[in-house]
Amino acid sequence: MNILHLLGTAYGWIGQYKESLKYFNKYLNKLKAQEGINISGMQRIGYAYWQNGYKKEAEYYFDEQINYCNKAIKLKRLYGQDLSAYYDLAGVYAFRGERDKAYKNLRIFNQIQRPRSWFIISNNTDPLFNSIRNEPDFQQFTKDIEAKFQAEHERVRKWLEEQGML
Repeated sequence: MNILHLLGTAYGWIGQYKESLKYFNKYLNKLKAQEGINISGMQRIGYAYWQNGYKKEAEYYFDEQINYCNKAIKLKRLYGQDLSAYYDLAGVYAFRGERDKAYKNLRIFNQIQRPRSWFIISNNTDPLFNSIRNEPDFQQFTKDIEAKFQAEHERVRKWLEEQGML
């Protein structure tokens, strides 16, 4: 089922919004049929709806993502503890044009010590950040995260060498 969500996201990122929404609707239908709950990635669904002209539906999913992130942070769930919730909040706020809130959440996310590789890729291509991507503050944030990733990558490389694995 997650593959449907991933396909919806991928099509949205390459600008094929009708295909994106098609896969997200399949995902949502399967979720409903299984009486499941969508716990994250709702901003991606919102983005697909927005790009297809369904603003009301888009806002619903953006609001759901904000609510989920805030609950995860408050309850100190893994998603909130590893600071990913702040990245997702920043994306929604950046898309909505709420720059101050976007940067506030990016500053918190920037406290992450070991960013995952997915973040490096998504940060440079995530369409939710298009409105601020070229701003100096976002560029600095990107450099900071990439530097942390490279430092961790180097630390692991040295450890692997010490263990005779490289």
